[in-house]
Amino acid sequence: MVIILQLNVTTDYGIRTVLYLSIKGGVVNSKEMCEKMGIPHTYMHKITKTLKDAKIISEKRGTTGGFILEKDPETLSILNIITAFEKTMYINRCLEEDKYCSRNAAAFCKIREFYTKLQEEMNNKLDIKISTFLK
Repeated sequence: MVIILQLNVTTDYGIRTVLYLSIKGGVVNSKEMCEKMGIPHTYMHKITKTLKDAKIISEKRGTTGGFILEKDPETLSILNIITAFEKTMYINRCLEEDKYCSRNAAAFCKIREFYTKLQEEMNNKLDIKISTFLK
């Protein structure tokens, strides 16, 4: 049996947008990004707004305007991008900040211990820097 944690399609588009901007290394307009990456134009506004709000990209206005990466690919990780888009990254509700447990067992639950270790491993894997994909 395989358990799949699936990212939102908008999150996937956000990751691809950041990678594309990293490769281009300058200002890129949204039309080019949509065409080159196969992202529907209807998603681009939502994607760029989220990335701007997270201060990962900025927008340059004008006839030669577009979007540019604000963060260094050497310090920016996939995890940074995902957390900008996803409501939560925790694999179980008991790992949220309030440690909610319907059994009031958060302090001693063996399954929660397992989930905590699994969450740490997943976060460590996702902390891979964008620059890794540019080589």
